[in-house]
This record gives sequence, C-alpha cells and structure tokens, in this order.
Amino acid sequence: MSKYDFKTIIEGKGHNQFGKKILATQIRFATLEALFEVDEEVQRKLDPGRRAEIRQFILASLKDKDFYFSPFIFSARGAVKQSDHGWALEPGSKLYILDGQHRSSAMASALSHLKSQKETAEETGNDQEAQKLQGYIDKLRDYPVTMQVYLDLSQQEEKQLFTDINNERKEAHTGMIMQYDHRDIYTELTRNVAKKLQRHLEIEHELSRLTNQNTAITSLTIMRKCLLALFEGNISVKKGNANLDHYNEEEVMTISYAFFDSWHAIFPKQMGNRTKFVTGLSGIQVALALVVYNLTKNQSISHLEAIKQLSLLKKHCSWKHDDPIFSHLYDPVTRKISHHSSSTAIQRTAVKFLAILNKKG
Repeated sequence: MSKYDFKTIIEGKGHNQFGKKILATQIRFATLEALFEVDEEVQRKLDPGRRAEIRQFILASLKDKDFYFSPFIFSARGAVKQSDHGWALEPGSKLYILDGQHRSSAMASALSHLKSQKETAEETGNDQEAQKLQGYIDKLRDYPVTMQVYLDLSQQEEKQLFTDINNERKEAHTGMIMQYDHRDIYTELTRNVAKKLQRHLEIEHELSRLTNQNTAITSLTIMRKCLLALFEGNISVKKGNANLDHYNEEEVMTISYAFFDSWHAIFPKQMGNRTKFVTGLSGIQVALALVVYNLTKNQSISHLEAIKQLSLLKKHCSWKHDDPIFSHLYDPVTRKISHHSSSTAIQRTAVKFLAILNKKG
C-alpha cells in the first residue's frame, strides 16, 4: 500500500448476530454512495417502477417532513477491520449491498432529479427556486443511513441472507399503513377526513377488516377505498398519482366529508349492526362511492350534487340483507349477503343503486 492510499474510517459498534460479526453504524448518504456496489450474482435485478415509487416518496417528503427507512444491510467481505481510530475500510474496497438496493438507487435518482431541476431554475433566472432546491439536495446528501454491515460473510452466505430477508420479510399490515404512511395522497386524505368525522361516526383506525362484533361503521382502509372510487371510479389497486379532477385541496376535503356524513341521512340508526343491516359492509360502502362517481360522469354534475342524490335511496332501500336490491348477493341459507366486496359485486350493486336513482330522480 502506497503512502497515498487512505483508509475510510467508519464509526460504529461491533456485535455478534446469529454467530456472525456485524458493524452497526450510520453514514450520511453522500459518503455511503461512494462506498458500496451491487453484486448482480447476489442481488435481484433492479425494478425501475419500484425505484420510481420510492423516489417520488422521497421527493414529496423532503418538502415538508422527514422520511424514515429501516436499516440497510451490507456485506464487507473482510474489507472492514477494527483499528485504533474506528472501523477501517481498506483502500479500493467496497461494501456490497444486501438489502436497500431500491432505496439507495431511489435516493441517488432523487438527487439527480433535484440537481436537474436546480439547473433549470438557475438557467431561467429563478434564484429563489434554485436556492430552495439546493436545500433539498443538501438535506438528502446529509441523510443519515442506518446500516448493519456483516464483516465476514462468504458470497454463498450473502445469497442465503438475501433470500432469507426477502422471503421472511412481512409487510406492515394495512391498518398500520393507514395510520402512518405519508406517501399516498388518498391515505392522508382518509386520516384527515376521519379526524373531522370522529364525533359523528365510529371509525376503526387499526383493523382493516371489521367483524360483526366490531361496532365501528367503517375503517380507515375501507374509507380509502371509498375515496378512490368516489374521485376516480377505481375499485381495484391504485397506481400512479392521484387524479382528483379539477378540485383543489379544500374542495376535495369538503366532498370527502360530505360523502361519509351523508350516511346519517340514508342509513338506519343502527348502521354499524352488520347482523341486521348491510350498511357496515365494505362492498356496500364502496358501491355508494362508485355511484357518486358515475353520476358525475353520466349527468355532468358536481360531486356534491351527486352526493345529495343519494338521499333518494332512503325511501327505497331497507338496507337489510334480504332487501331485493341485494338479491345478487343474498344467500337464502345463511340469510345474509356474502361476497359483497369483489369488483364484480361492487359494480353490480352500484348499478342497482343507480337504477333506483335514475328512476326516482
């Protein structure tokens, strides 16, 4: 080693985990970016769509809040040694990423995106925008990446660990995502509406599925599905940015609140009693939201006008399981409706509601 070679010193603490030596540390992203590589024999192929999704989350979070990632996992392949001054990475050596590839790639992509935007702002003489973008760039470059570095894994052990991480990983359950996720506009909108409705409707915040024993009329998860149907007519999985038509933020909030608040006018008093009424079932609630969306498109009216039309259902629907409106879902053996939440069932229910409104309207 020549006198011009320099070792990278990493602060951290060494531990033993499952019989393997690891280094627990934290490094600013700008430093880490120069220290690691991806071994394609160990890692899976990068998914550009996943990277774009995480990049969008990062860019949105930089503007008004912090964002949090679980620890990245690396393998040092024997190149990190403990020294008097800390943990030293041998000159010319790299850390090999085992978990965090998409997150690190998204962070690099976000930096590139911000730099491009800053150049455009500078070239157009928008100094204020360029200064703001530089702040985002600095914040992202200084982002502290928490890491676990396995010091002495073989390549075969790396492959096994990568497989174990990805096979055993459990996604956060939907109820928790609805409470804490800040990446999705509909999720944030749901939380804000639920907060405003808390004195008027009993809403389940943790569970995504409600049983007959649960007295809540709906859940955050179901409410999000309603809002997606309400504004986009989408009753499946949402991908891409929210499409809230021409409405501004205040109008979206007003419409969302009005939809759920209208339940008091059209549902029975015991609306949360799923044994007696269908009003607490997700498929029925989403179907109502889909009706509103269809009314706005078919009759060229606003969402608020369409929501008002729902009041016509009160006189023509008992909301009981054996009501003829729900004949396509009714099981005469159990005397209950079932399979109400599939896309086909929701669409058929919405058609039946629309038939009543078109006839009486």
